[in-house]
Amino acid sequence: MIRLILIRHGQTMANLQKHLQGQSDGALTSVGEEQAQRLAEHFHEIHIDHIISSNLQRAVHTAQAIANVRGLSVDIQPIVREWHCGLLDGLPAERLFETLAASNVSMPDFRPEGGETLREVQQRAGKFLHQVEELYDGMHVAVCSHGDFLRMLISRLKKISIAQANQIDLQNASISTFDLIDGNWKTVAINQTIEPAVNA
Repeated sequence: MIRLILIRHGQTMANLQKHLQGQSDGALTSVGEEQAQRLAEHFHEIHIDHIISSNLQRAVHTAQAIANVRGLSVDIQPIVREWHCGLLDGLPAERLFETLAASNVSMPDFRPEGGETLREVQQRAGKFLHQVEELYDGMHVAVCSHGDFLRMLISRLKKISIAQANQIDLQNASISTFDLIDGNWKTVAINQTIEPAVNA
């Protein structure tokens, strides 16, 4: 068995402003830092053997907060970094849909200028999943990454289309968990969020 724990990074300013972020290296906001600390508190008593992060700082900082309470080091792997949305990076999200509509290309095969297609991200996610299955047998592995990459990874885990995966809501600092049992990935939870503690 392998338990795969997928964690989306905490909030950034681009998330707050609903701008595309892609592979630009935005930092966590103060809310994002609080979310990372809540994740750390959540995982304080939850077993993790290994924690992997994208090399973008919003993911690294989220992963490091968790790693600190578990006494682990963060394994930085660029293969789990976000979709490269090219020249659309930093622009309002509406620009993506306007450009997509004008292109007459389906979303999975749409390539922003200078970027990659979601089908290529899905292929990258599939390569990463193969590595997980080869290297981490019997382990609980946390992966701190990004919304679009994680959706493409979930499309592989659940064997669903890119269009179906794009409908999955993954909030900042959300947790999605999958177990590999007898060669098949089983969904435990998707988009689990940790609410702030309420003072009595």
